[in-house]
Amino acid sequence: MRTPFRITSATLDVLEAFLVSREQLHGFAVAKAAGKPTGSIYPIPGRLEQADWLDSHWKAESPTEGRPRRRFCFLTPTGAQEARTIVIERRGRLPTPAVAQPPRPKLASGFLARWAGAW
Repeated sequence: MRTPFRITSATLDVLEAFLVSREQLHGFAVAKAAGKPTGSIYPIPGRLEQADWLDSHWKAESPTEGRPRRRFCFLTPTGAQEARTIVIERRGRLPTPAVAQPPRPKLASGFLARWAGAW
């Protein structure tokens, strides 16, 4: 398959992040889901958007005072199809969504924490 841009391992990680996400992702969330530093993945959504594989929109307000607005991205139908094809071709399988782990109960300090740690 011929793509309009070079497919690197970081690009595959970003594509997988979008494939498993059930939500639209902003830049920091993409980096976190891909397990990459933000600076290494920020150019990738731009290339995906130029190829019409990704669409985006700006959130109207900033999340907190003094923080910039977020730009949310999502795969287009064509992008999702192409991403699946490329990920299977390069990695041999589609990513599986991570199952959310239930929160671990916090142990009390003192005797109970020492006692529980013995097990």
